[in-house]
Amino acid sequence: MEKIYYVGLETPMGIMWAATSERGLVLFQISNKKDTFMKELKSRIEAEYIEDPSRFKDLKTQLERYFNGEKIIFDVPFDFKGTPFQVEVWNAIYAIPNGKLTSYGRIAKAIKRPNAVRAVGNAVGANPIGLVVPCHRVVASDGGIGGFGGGLVLKRKLLVQEGIFKTEKGKPEKDVDLRRYFD
Repeated sequence: MEKIYYVGLETPMGIMWAATSERGLVLFQISNKKDTFMKELKSRIEAEYIEDPSRFKDLKTQLERYFNGEKIIFDVPFDFKGTPFQVEVWNAIYAIPNGKLTSYGRIAKAIKRPNAVRAVGNAVGANPIGLVVPCHRVVASDGGIGGFGGGLVLKRKLLVQEGIFKTEKGKPEKDVDLRRYFD
């Protein structure tokens, strides 16, 4: 039986949960709840689950750098568990630079499936490695914020962290045309 290792990592936004196989990261959640994370993990992968913080030193260091304001690309191996189409979309998301955004339609064109915008949206929504594979950087083609599995408040916080949204009185601005950040 496959072994999956997991850990809760302290961040300025609360505990974030990560799971890895021997090949790479399989799940990353911006959630403070271990039971929610474990339920999702078990629904995706049948395995033996082992809590092992030692396997996440690089990820922890990179998260610290990210939350200290460095514009980094997370450099950890992935073990994507999805359809070939989903993996293609997730790789396209991973390529979005810090400080830039793209749209579902632009991803569809980039993967040479311009009519698959809705399918791209579904694949973005199914991204199991949020933040590290930055699906929060995908917005609507009209420059609106679009959706986010963790909620729009969290999406705005991540975009504030990356310098996309500005803050006013500690709250992210709203109703901004985000097309100016398209790569």
